Amino acid sequence: MFLAFRAVRARVYGKAWHGETSPFEVTLRDYAGHAERRLHGKTCYARSVLGCGALLFDMDGLMVDSEPAWFDLQSEFVSARGGVWTDDIARRCVGGGLVNALRVMEEAFGFPVDVGRDSAAMVDAFVARVDRLALKRGCLELLDAACARNLACAVASSSSRRLVEATLGRFALRERFGAMVSGDCVARPKPAPDIFLEAASRLGVSPNTCVVLEDSLAGVRAGRAAGMRVIAVPETSDESFVRLADAVVTDLHAARSLLGL
Repeated sequence: MFLAFRAVRARVYGKAWHGETSPFEVTLRDYAGHAERRLHGKTCYARSVLGCGALLFDMDGLMVDSEPAWFDLQSEFVSARGGVWTDDIARRCVGGGLVNALRVMEEAFGFPVDVGRDSAAMVDAFVARVDRLALKRGCLELLDAACARNLACAVASSSSRRLVEATLGRFALRERFGAMVSGDCVARPKPAPDIFLEAASRLGVSPNTCVVLEDSLAGVRAGRAAGMRVIAVPETSDESFVRLADAVVTDLHAARSLLGL
């Protein structure tokens, strides 16, 4: 199969999708301008992608709108120990997994953490709230389109296997994926490339034919370190996404269009 990132500025940065305005629309339009200057004025800021063999999906924040739930849960955990959870500290945790989040808490607030005990307790608390989650816009449509093209898909998440299974089960998505790799399956979490490399291995495809879909900088860095092309769908406005990712889009509808699916 031949797929290429095409010039899609009008689609991604023009009118809002389905009549809804993305909070990142203006910021990302500015990003596109910066990227064009780096590419000597070319109208397409995305790098080419040839021979797409598989799509590798992050989960939290990419397919599932789970970051608000994680913020509330982590805030409760920190508050019970006398701290105040903030957006800035929370951003240091996005994409790195729960063990990383606990280490950030310990460093930021000085209270001791027991990684095994505390991560298990937080997973229990999150699984109990899984019915409150919602899919991100365009997720089902992208998965349907990939299935129609017989394009292999995998979940590659820093979250624990139990949490990934509970979340995918909530939306009956497990059977949509040929492989599922969680943070406890590999030695190193994102931004190390291990999760994505393991996902490619389980699908039986070459890493350089994979396209990663990610919402976090840690995930984007992991995908690039794995030698894969990366489409970023960020929830925050940070120009680092344009510098690191092959393309930056507003939602999964835009990612599907970019992939030509």
